[in-house]
Amino acid sequence: MKRLLAFALAAGSLGLGAPGLFPDEGQRIGFFFNLGLMTKEGGSPNWLTLGAELAIPLGTRFSINPEVTAWGTNFAFHNYYIVPGIVLDFRTGRLVLGAGVAQRFWFSSYGERGSSESLSPKFQVGLRSRNSRIILIIMPIPSQDFVSLGLAFGIGF
Repeated sequence: MKRLLAFALAAGSLGLGAPGLFPDEGQRIGFFFNLGLMTKEGGSPNWLTLGAELAIPLGTRFSINPEVTAWGTNFAFHNYYIVPGIVLDFRTGRLVLGAGVAQRFWFSSYGERGSSESLSPKFQVGLRSRNSRIILIIMPIPSQDFVSLGLAFGIGF
C-alpha cells in the first residue's frame, strides 16, 4: 500500500509541475476517462478496465500521461487490480504511439491480502480525435511471464 501511495504521489506531483513544461499558452492539459478490456492469464478477456488519465502536453507532438486504472473481474470488482502508470505519447496527425511503465496492485473483497507486482512496460498504439480515442494496449507482465493485450476507448474533457 505504501508503494501505491508513493507511485500515485509521484504521478500527481508531476501533474502539478506540468504548467511550466510547455511554452505554448494555447496548449492545455487534457483529461480522459477510459473504458476497456484487458486479456487475463489464459487468454480470456475478463478484465474490465475503468480509468482516468491526464494528457500533459510537452510541445506539439509529445505528451506525458499519468494514469490510474482499475482492472476488475467479471464486471463485479470483487477482485481487482489498481494499476497506476505513466506513458509518454507521440502524436502525428490522428496516430498516437506511446511507451511507459505501470504497476499492478492486487485487492480482494474476500479477505486476501493486497500485493503488488514489479513495474511492467506498457506500449500503446491508437487513433485520437479531438475528444475521443481508441487505443490498443500491450503490457508484458514479467512476474506472470505473460503479455496482456487490451483495447480501451477514451472520452476526453
